[in-house]
Amino acid sequence: MKLFALSAFSAGVAAHSWIACTDYLEKNGRYYDHDLCRAWPRDAHNYAAIGGTFGGDRGFDHKPNSGSSPCKSSRNNNNYQGEHHSTVYYQGQQVVLAHPMKNHGTGPCTNPYIPDFGNWIYATPQTEPGQADQVLSVFKQNEVADLGRSPTGNGVDTEAYPKIGYANAPAFCEDTDKSLGTYSFNIPVDYPAGSYTFSWVWAFNGPTDYYSTCFEVEIVNDKAARDDIVLGRGQSITTAICDATGTSTGEAGSTVGCDGAETTQPPTTTQGTGTETGGNGGHSGAGTGDAEIRTNQMTGNIILQPAASGITRREIHVVFFGECSDDAVPNFWYADMTGTTSGDGSLLRKRRSDGTGLNEQHFVLVQTAAEDIQRAKIGFHWGFSNDGCELLEMPSVVHVTDS
Repeated sequence: MKLFALSAFSAGVAAHSWIACTDYLEKNGRYYDHDLCRAWPRDAHNYAAIGGTFGGDRGFDHKPNSGSSPCKSSRNNNNYQGEHHSTVYYQGQQVVLAHPMKNHGTGPCTNPYIPDFGNWIYATPQTEPGQADQVLSVFKQNEVADLGRSPTGNGVDTEAYPKIGYANAPAFCEDTDKSLGTYSFNIPVDYPAGSYTFSWVWAFNGPTDYYSTCFEVEIVNDKAARDDIVLGRGQSITTAICDATGTSTGEAGSTVGCDGAETTQPPTTTQGTGTETGGNGGHSGAGTGDAEIRTNQMTGNIILQPAASGITRREIHVVFFGECSDDAVPNFWYADMTGTTSGDGSLLRKRRSDGTGLNEQHFVLVQTAAEDIQRAKIGFHWGFSNDGCELLEMPSVVHVTDS
């Protein structure tokens, strides 16, 4: 009943959202500043113009389905006018996107149950003006970035920022309709240079309740090439910065938070099938994962082997190894956390007793949604209050039970 009532409430609050700026120069900011926007979505001059009211509803939101285009308007020679420039990124660049919240965030002024079923950036090669865009199902075959899902539900700290997903809006409760929300992600360093149409896609009330915005992107090889284009427009080549609560890491930062990140080697994981096995499992094959080490913020993906046909439930046991005295719990998306396997019931237990503080945390995750099972991926985000916390080893899949 609670979830049903929430969905009915959320869907009727206001217009849903859109991307207003595709190259914003402040990460995790509180208030939108037109001067910090360097590029815009397709037809922004008609719907979210420079100098207009940020978040003012002029019909820019677009609701596609898998068989329709995620672009509100077709590509033509009039999509970008005046100072509303298209987007240029370089390989490896950190990107910040800005969007209005439109009443869809969690916070003390709303409740912790406002849904967020996922946020992504997809791409297709750019069509010629006048040609139809690809449909959403084709865009989804080319994922550029998974932006995660905002934490929701009972017990969630709705006032903890920065956060993954849609609800990264530190000033949300000051203006629930027109407050600034931001995402950040990195263009893959090996992403081929060329001309693309990018699509931001947000799943709101359910896994297929999509809202989307399209924007043209030119990927160039390096920062110097990007800077030449930006300077030619008379714009700043300033890198994306953090708000006053963080420190700037320029364009080498990561998707959540403001601290610098290191990349560790991929983990060795074991993939289980069929019945549950204890310890490290007894099955062959391996998944892969990636995580980023940073003070206070850790995020990454655990990639599983694809499930066999007909699987309707996956139970995944995951272990994290870290050095921390904090009892914070990670947020997972594409899976639900149902418990821990620590013998004493605690989230933290010592892995060794030599005074290093190395801890071992086990989590039991369940996937039941067909789309999540087919995705064969689990995302995680961990926000610590203790500055000394570090993820010392990659999260490992202990075993998987398919049924």
